[in-house]
Amino acid sequence: MTYGEAESNLILDRLINQWAIDQDAGQIADQLQLMAPDGTYRVYQGDQLVTETAGHENLTRQFTTATAARDQSFTMNGTHLITVNQNDGTATGIVYAQVKVVTARDNQRVVTDYSVRYRDQYAFLGANWVIQERDEHRVIVDQHPLHA
Repeated sequence: MTYGEAESNLILDRLINQWAIDQDAGQIADQLQLMAPDGTYRVYQGDQLVTETAGHENLTRQFTTATAARDQSFTMNGTHLITVNQNDGTATGIVYAQVKVVTARDNQRVVTDYSVRYRDQYAFLGANWVIQERDEHRVIVDQHPLHA
């Protein structure tokens, strides 16, 4: 790994961690600054595509709806494997994460625990790395009442 690749890996790792922090905080405008203006976000349940959204305007609507539907969320990123292509200013990444989402349903709080594998495409635009495409694969989903 070259110095440039190592530096890009660190920057991309921070990008993904910042995405999770902004997502949990409901900071949608900040979160979307980390994505290319024409970026695409897809969600899969198993192998089935559930939703595909592109562009900041459409993503703002989608993320605003999702944020309004939850009481809180907690994201823990795990393994993040990045492959940088220095020749064309792109990279790919796989990120494993645990995402817990708390919602209110029938006068009780419910937690949905998602085990997620993200497949990302990154692009170096201007002076920054951004997410060009993000595929969220919900590998395991467990939902139950929150006891606390």
